[in-house]
Amino acid sequence: MWQDGPLAVHAELNIGGDTMSYRATLCRCGKSFHKPYCDGMHRKARFAATGEPTPQKSEPLPVRNGPLNVTPTLNGPLHVEGALEICSASGQTITRTTETWLCRCGHSKDKPFCDGSHEAAGFIADGEA
Repeated sequence: MWQDGPLAVHAELNIGGDTMSYRATLCRCGKSFHKPYCDGMHRKARFAATGEPTPQKSEPLPVRNGPLNVTPTLNGPLHVEGALEICSASGQTITRTTETWLCRCGHSKDKPFCDGSHEAAGFIADGEA
């Protein structure tokens, strides 16, 4: 993830049924007009995700490749499934997991993870119900 910017993803991707790329930048400020993809609106919106997320204890994954399924949820987070290593802007490993929910509304107090803030913020975005 980029400091004050999008989530950078590099894997065999399936993003809401789009399997055309191996790299993507995904919006996490909630302001993109092309959700779930970043269109640079974080700069205009002055999105801030300051500080390093607290690393979670995690063991290296036995399989570190394969498809990464990213499912935008209706008015909610990105549901991510597959071998995933989340790193901060400085390169520090935050966690390794095979399933998580990532904030895309920009309001979570636990960025990059969803904490349910999208509901109170009235976040609206296409996705699966």
